[in-house]
Amino acid sequence: MRNLILIGLAAVGISACANDSERQAAILQCQAVGISQRDPEFDLCTRAYALQAKQDSLETAYDRALNATYDRKLPHQWYGF
Repeated sequence: MRNLILIGLAAVGISACANDSERQAAILQCQAVGISQRDPEFDLCTRAYALQAKQDSLETAYDRALNATYDRKLPHQWYGF
């Protein structure tokens, strides 16, 4: 179990690095709110959106780690009462 947690944390750490697709998504989001590449706030905006995407992925990984069990399918017409 300990090894699985360490592998999971390593995978999250590696995926936390900004890749090109995340940067492109951040650029598109900044342009959607009216900040173009010529604006002085553009770098700050792209960094903020990239960090927000990283935080969302980390929170999703954390939530999945807390609920590591999967939903078992119950037999037909059995509701667990």
